[in-house]
Amino acid sequence: MKHVLVINRYDDMFSDYKKYIDHNDFQVSFVTLKNKTKYIDPKTCLHVKALDALKSEDVLSAAIEMNQVDRIDLVIAHSEYDLDSASMIRDALGIPGAKVEDNDLYRNKVLMKSALMQSDILFPMFQAVKRHEDITDFISKYGYPCIIKPEVGAASEGVQKIFSSEDIPSLERFEGYQIEQFIEGEIYHVDAVLSHDEMPYFKVSKYINTCLDFRNKIPLGSFTIDDKSVNEKLKRFTYQVADLLNIRNQAVHLEVIENGDDFYFLEIGGRVGGGEIPFVAYNNEGVDLFDLWTKASLGETVKAVETKVTGFLMVPNPFESGYQLADGFQLEHPNVTFQEFNSSGESTEFSYDEIPARVHFEGENSIEVRDAIVQCMSLVSSSITPLAVTGNSNG
Repeated sequence: MKHVLVINRYDDMFSDYKKYIDHNDFQVSFVTLKNKTKYIDPKTCLHVKALDALKSEDVLSAAIEMNQVDRIDLVIAHSEYDLDSASMIRDALGIPGAKVEDNDLYRNKVLMKSALMQSDILFPMFQAVKRHEDITDFISKYGYPCIIKPEVGAASEGVQKIFSSEDIPSLERFEGYQIEQFIEGEIYHVDAVLSHDEMPYFKVSKYINTCLDFRNKIPLGSFTIDDKSVNEKLKRFTYQVADLLNIRNQAVHLEVIENGDDFYFLEIGGRVGGGEIPFVAYNNEGVDLFDLWTKASLGETVKAVETKVTGFLMVPNPFESGYQLADGFQLEHPNVTFQEFNSSGESTEFSYDEIPARVHFEGENSIEVRDAIVQCMSLVSSSITPLAVTGNSNG
């Protein structure tokens, strides 16, 4: 019986591994955050190691200790932030799956684009940054605007669009950043699961606004593309990128830019997409992407699933202060399948969770869902006002 190690960071609906891994077929162990053990039953596990923080060196040490008692055959990590740890364990213990060298190709934005250089895949011109002069040299060659972003990161953290020399950030250290051309166009995301060189789950969607806009307090939407020619083109594109980056038996979240008749590679993650993507798949399609990913990771055959035309809307707090939503606000729209609102909030920190509104959609075609999202985006945004300041005055 094979021994599977799971690195667990969460305790949400996608963290119950008893649903994903048959404990009669596999022995299961966990390295987990101490306060995220809701779905972990030590009685059904071989080993459980709870840590205050999932630092890679501590996770690796825990895995080596477990392996000395019961050899680990497979490692599963579903968080972007634990992919490094999983690859380090596979390297150290000779376990099949993505090693550090493989993992770097879909974690590091410089390495992933470098790996595409000998192919016909289009991508923005780019350069790793080591000093301020690297930025000015790049701009003198390619002009404005351009994008500066961390080589490794997610959720557009640390990403800045540069329109002039005044926008160039003053960083204490430039190492670990890259600069790239800004390619004008619509941004698509491909969400897929790779299993035995097939894609049993494959879906193309287009953003309304961008993830960087969302970080800058602008609503973010996404809707499924039902155009067959676009889907066929991007399916070939995805297969080609996955092959060049040695991505096997896992979930992928690929972002591309449509510019004229061409698609440009933007970046890829070897994971399920973030935000509302897995929740829309689960609620509207009955598909648990983490279940499919787990099965693919275990080497099991994943059956093809049908997708639907769906979409989502996420509305952030647009104010520097807190916000409040109109009393009893609800959306009335035939394409809305789920809605969740927070009536007020004081936090101004970036979050995908602590936001005023998240809404899911489903429809007969892309245009119907897109129009529904745009309409609801306007309705929700107009219902959010700054949080009223209360207090006593001693005038």
